[in-house]
Amino acid sequence: MKASSTGHTFKRLLLAAAAALSFPALAATPITGGDADLVFSQAAIDTLGLISVSVAGTGSATTVTPGQSFSFPVTGGSVEGNAVVDVLTDVNAGVSLTKGSTVINLGDFRVDVGSKTLYGDITIGAQVVQNTALYTFTTVTDVEAGPNARTVSASGMFITETALNTLGDALGVPTFLRPAVAGVDFGTLTGNLTVAAVPEPSTYAMLGLGLAGIGFYSKRRRAAAAASEAPAAPQAA
Repeated sequence: MKASSTGHTFKRLLLAAAAALSFPALAATPITGGDADLVFSQAAIDTLGLISVSVAGTGSATTVTPGQSFSFPVTGGSVEGNAVVDVLTDVNAGVSLTKGSTVINLGDFRVDVGSKTLYGDITIGAQVVQNTALYTFTTVTDVEAGPNARTVSASGMFITETALNTLGDALGVPTFLRPAVAGVDFGTLTGNLTVAAVPEPSTYAMLGLGLAGIGFYSKRRRAAAAASEAPAAPQAA
């Protein structure tokens, strides 16, 4: 009976170790840093110039080429399996669109890789429209760039109808011009990402087996201690 109980205990420990081994593959791995580079196409610059709108970086954004390309610190996001799920930039980084006395700020960007969409907040004076779909991409690639590093490249960047109407109304863009703006490829977005280190599966396997071994050894020690403390059987006369 004792051997059967010990066997069942050992089996349960092995099952727990196997579950621990399979868990890392299911959990999301956080993105811990990096940068996202936004480059407006010449067509986008020409279109904005046509409606007298200038572009500038704001907050913690770094201006690479004035009025055209900007770099935003990456502060979060996640990777599941071998694919980037989303990328988050610093909430204080963004770009401003200025026309006369009207200033619009776009920021707190999030790239949803699955839907190929760039989300962000639109701030017009005291009005803030949060988590708005700003642009969609026709192509998004995600490749491993080295140990704990990935690169997400998005191209074919077209403004969404929601963003076009919100920005168009604030900037006074005539309705008859908006279909032309909607057809402009605004540029590219490239994320160079740092991903948290994940222990190799063999590490989890050794940990799981080690825990199983400790449990089995502890069980045997308790059984031996119990046997040594049991009163001795009386001897026959």
